[in-house]
Amino acid sequence: MGRARRAVVIETLHDVATTIQTEETVTGVCERTVAAAADLLDFNLCTIVIRDGEWLVPRATSADAPSDGSQRMRVDEGLAGKTYQTGESYTVAEVTPDDETVPADASYRSGISVPIGDHGVFQAVETTAGAFDEDDIELAELLVSHAATALDRLDRERELQRQNERLDQFASVVSHDLRNPLNVARGRLELAAEDCSSPHLDPVEEAHERMERLIDDLLLFAKMGSETLSVASVDLATLAADCWDPFSTATATLDVECDHAVRADRARLRQLLENLFTNALDHGGDDVSVTVGELPQGFYVADDGPGIPPGDRDDVFTAGYTSGDDGTGFGLSIVSQIADAHGWDVAMTESASGGSRFEIRGVDVVEQ
Repeated sequence: MGRARRAVVIETLHDVATTIQTEETVTGVCERTVAAAADLLDFNLCTIVIRDGEWLVPRATSADAPSDGSQRMRVDEGLAGKTYQTGESYTVAEVTPDDETVPADASYRSGISVPIGDHGVFQAVETTAGAFDEDDIELAELLVSHAATALDRLDRERELQRQNERLDQFASVVSHDLRNPLNVARGRLELAAEDCSSPHLDPVEEAHERMERLIDDLLLFAKMGSETLSVASVDLATLAADCWDPFSTATATLDVECDHAVRADRARLRQLLENLFTNALDHGGDDVSVTVGELPQGFYVADDGPGIPPGDRDDVFTAGYTSGDDGTGFGLSIVSQIADAHGWDVAMTESASGGSRFEIRGVDVVEQ
């Protein structure tokens, strides 16, 4: 292939990558890839096999290839198996009766075999010997790298779907199987309080209330992981002041030092701010001072409470972590989850007064 032709092919392959990434199924990605291999690289006899359990199963074959031109084989069988297991590309100059290629058709005399990440293998063959060279391998590797990226994305989406289904099941258990017996226990407690007076009843009621908060936070945690975002421009100062209103006390104060808007899901951003305000009040007390301020690509929420020791700051966003007896351990993990859903980074450090400072960066800021 001449240098000019090669440059055109490489440029076109990059353009094809965009179309491959739009495919929503494994078969679609494979079909688009072998079609590009045939059209752009002149690999008229090519196929893709994808791993399914202990087998490599054909998922797409070029239009000119015979219907039986590709075969199902074990992951440790033939050149396809070797390619898959080693993760290396191979060129076969000439097929011989005693080699390891195991061709699907006896007419195949040469070929190339290229791994598609940990998904499968791309192979192209010809009925003449010596039909492929290192340029063919390089171009095939470039093409299948785009296929591997698309297949990686589909794997992540399938795993996310499975996680969302598990979260939905979890939320159902929490909302019904836990809340129902808790309601029965609270009802029985009320009846017991009418019949007798005991210093043990108040701690039981407090435990029930904490269980209720824990259930609410668990449901919110599951919800935050499964719902999609509805992103719009949100005035941060206005939302912060609105969120603070239920937390306002005679001595607790909020200082908002920002005048920009951010692109975010308003409901989730509200939850993030409310959880950070709750954290400040829980640790700083009713006279805590909270500040919401600007960062170049984000914002921060700081307080003048006791703060968190440096050694514990990496753990505060872990679900279930709490430094107090009354906390549920999900408030800050929900903050982290909301940030992740937006593609933001959240980190905890020390405020100027020695309290806690939560910095949210990577935010799409809208100047007003």
